[in-house]
Amino acid sequence: MLNRNNESISADVDVDIRIVNEENEEVYKSTKSVYKSDFDYYTSKAMGEQYLAELRISAADITSGKSSNGTVYLTVYKNDTIRFDEVNCSAYYCLPLSDVELIFDTFPLNIDVKGYDGSIESTIQIDDVTYSFEKEYIPQVKIIVYGTKIYGKANSLPSYDMMSYKLYDNEGYVITSGNIYLDSLDQGDKFKDDSLVIYDITPGESYRLIFSEYGW
Repeated sequence: MLNRNNESISADVDVDIRIVNEENEEVYKSTKSVYKSDFDYYTSKAMGEQYLAELRISAADITSGKSSNGTVYLTVYKNDTIRFDEVNCSAYYCLPLSDVELIFDTFPLNIDVKGYDGSIESTIQIDDVTYSFEKEYIPQVKIIVYGTKIYGKANSLPSYDMMSYKLYDNEGYVITSGNIYLDSLDQGDKFKDDSLVIYDITPGESYRLIFSEYGW
């Protein structure tokens, strides 16, 4: 804030603040008061020394959304005596993200592994599936599949057990698909497979993960 002589000054003002993320979700809206005692001199390499007032927004007060990037909008005023046009600044990789929800089949779930001729070579029982949503940098879901090989030998054909998966969004569209490969399992062996990682996931969305037989 400057006076007519271009000198830095302090003043008691109110500030309307709103934050909108890149998905056009308004994740924060509030009015805060700034007092003369809040002003002080701050120095940075980019701007040098400036006489500024600091406003702090608690991360807990910002609603989680579908993007960690957005824009902060500020309007400074005091009754009818002081009013500035709304200004804004960018917020990158700092807004809280909503969790994702993964829906699965009911477990235990048996998946047959068939040979080229269609005969059942082995059977995999999926006992449980857990997942974690990592929000830093590129959002991704890491999935762990727990199960037991309930039929078949390690040296039977094929040499490894395969099962397929598809991930659907909440509108029923396939987002990604692939296969899980289990090696050197004998009948009765338990496994814990953490090879399934899904990228480009949308925070705040619900997905369904379906496991099925591998098709030759």
